[in-house]
Amino acid sequence: MAGHRRSRPTPLRSAGIVLTWVIVLSSLLPLLWLLSTSLKTASDAFASPPLFIFTPTFENFTAVLGGGDFLAAYKNSIIVVIATTALSLLFGITAGYTLARTTGKVTRTMGTWIILVRMAPAMGFALPFFLMFRFFGLLDSYLALVLVYMTITLPFVTWIMSGYFRSIPVELEEAARMDGCTRVQALFRVIVPSSWPGIATCAIFSFIMSWNEFFYPLVLAGRNTSTAPVALQGFISSTGVNWGQLSAASILVVLPVLVFTIFTQKGLVRGLTAGAIK
Repeated sequence: MAGHRRSRPTPLRSAGIVLTWVIVLSSLLPLLWLLSTSLKTASDAFASPPLFIFTPTFENFTAVLGGGDFLAAYKNSIIVVIATTALSLLFGITAGYTLARTTGKVTRTMGTWIILVRMAPAMGFALPFFLMFRFFGLLDSYLALVLVYMTITLPFVTWIMSGYFRSIPVELEEAARMDGCTRVQALFRVIVPSSWPGIATCAIFSFIMSWNEFFYPLVLAGRNTSTAPVALQGFISSTGVNWGQLSAASILVVLPVLVFTIFTQKGLVRGLTAGAIK
């Protein structure tokens, strides 16, 4: 039917599409190069000119996964990141709800303080955290890493969720309370189910920020709780850099973020665009 025919793209639109593809491919190029290096032998990885057609091998992945230390660090990262994301969402949702549903000078001050904490450099908190956790005997523990990671993710989740809760009509909550719900029940039975796009956005960014954190575990973690980003530096020694195994380990570090983002992508897009729709 004529009404369903697609309009011909204008030159400006075609140029925009080409530019978009150039930007996307340029952004993916380092990741593709990393993946190809992880699948090459040492001689292929340093061939000049670079080899774009080669026989892939998984010997680098086998060496990394067979080492033991990296797998232990990988497990530590998963434990710490899942605990950090879950606790950040729990406390961030309740704190964001409180900021959204209360007014006054104290609320505005708390909101400003939360953002200031998020903007402070991590370097400034490293020594106080180290001394405090050493005093309480928490160095090289999961609890210390989760608490420190939450200083990064919790302000972000609180601020995002407070803005999202403000966009939800108060009448929904009032109707739930008239039906007999307490305030907490109205929050978790009515408001939270209506906020999944915002929660998905917060979960993704909390997961990514926690998973990629390098500085705090470098200072506060020890042999028992070292994380995957810190373990990557183990492939760099005074004798040189094992580029093949470093690339394979880097791919393994990137993989959970990609998988998690793919599964929650729909909620992320809806969460990021929700504030633009009135």
